[in-house]
Amino acid sequence: MRKADRPKSDVQNVLNAVYNSDGQTELERAKAHYKALIDVGGEIKTYEFSRYKRSEVKTELEKIFHGKCAYCESPFSATQPVDVEHYRPKGPVEGVVGHPGYWWLAADWLNLLPACIDCNRRRAQITPNPPNWRLVTLTEHFKFDRNKSLLTGKQSAFPLAPGAAHVAVQEGAVDDEPRLLLDPTRDDPDDHLVFHVDRSKPLISLVYPKPLDESAMPGLPTAIRDLVDVGTQADRANASPIGAVSIQVYGLNRLGLVQARTRLLRDLDYLAHTSTELDLLRTEFRTRVERREAERDAAVVAGDDVTALELDLDLDQRAVAKLGELVASLRAKIIEKTDEKYPYSAVAKAWVRAYLDDQVIG
Repeated sequence: MRKADRPKSDVQNVLNAVYNSDGQTELERAKAHYKALIDVGGEIKTYEFSRYKRSEVKTELEKIFHGKCAYCESPFSATQPVDVEHYRPKGPVEGVVGHPGYWWLAADWLNLLPACIDCNRRRAQITPNPPNWRLVTLTEHFKFDRNKSLLTGKQSAFPLAPGAAHVAVQEGAVDDEPRLLLDPTRDDPDDHLVFHVDRSKPLISLVYPKPLDESAMPGLPTAIRDLVDVGTQADRANASPIGAVSIQVYGLNRLGLVQARTRLLRDLDYLAHTSTELDLLRTEFRTRVERREAERDAAVVAGDDVTALELDLDLDQRAVAKLGELVASLRAKIIEKTDEKYPYSAVAKAWVRAYLDDQVIG
């Protein structure tokens, strides 16, 4: 997950557009709908919103998040339709009896995010299930060494800190709610999530709740359905509760996603290893160039024919230049992967930091 800036946009005008049939906005229609239910004491029936599905909304969200899921950074444009996700649910909130949902935010531009199906919809996912706060590894078959099938995906979940009450009316101060879910346009995920990259071991791309003590090793709480308890476990372990809950709700460590990020890490390791080997070869050719230059200069002084030496020297010099270009290209490709427009760029940044630390230590 990467921090994303939400620029001012005309999309809110699309969301606020009036219907020709009655001259009302969708918000006005929804307000009348819920008022009628309250007046007659009827059962809560979710209003069927549609404005947020407009193509203009999807296009703007795709632009902000570079065609990636706002939560897991998976590219969706080539494989699946984007879900326009409501950060605060537009319908009844999971586990909150009688809450009608944050219906007044259903057509609010600031409440909309692009999400992949697996982050947004509740599905059973293979998920790491370690003893409390143990680091997880992959088996030789590229599976978790311990796993369970867990229902993940945000759907209508919106957990708050223990004991907090969800705002249930339009006039409420939603910004004061003690949220336990990350929104990359409101929060900096780096404050709550961390990738542990140990290049001395087989790489695996798990994301952890960030330890509040920067010197502490990260770990995962046991995967359970009680989201508030997940946050409590994290708090007791001196790690970010928001990070822990967000990891489970969005399924940020589901097996398929971990495998995709792990492939990226191993690709980065391959690029780094290849560039290092080519750089060593370039050093050898530089040494050859220096030696041939000395031989040529000596031959010139002696009045010998230097044609063959000049040809060999030219070939070696071109090899040095070409190897330099290849090394620069491979290293640029590594840095390119950390750019926000690329899938899983957050873990790529973590790998680069670990790589640079290794170079300093080495």
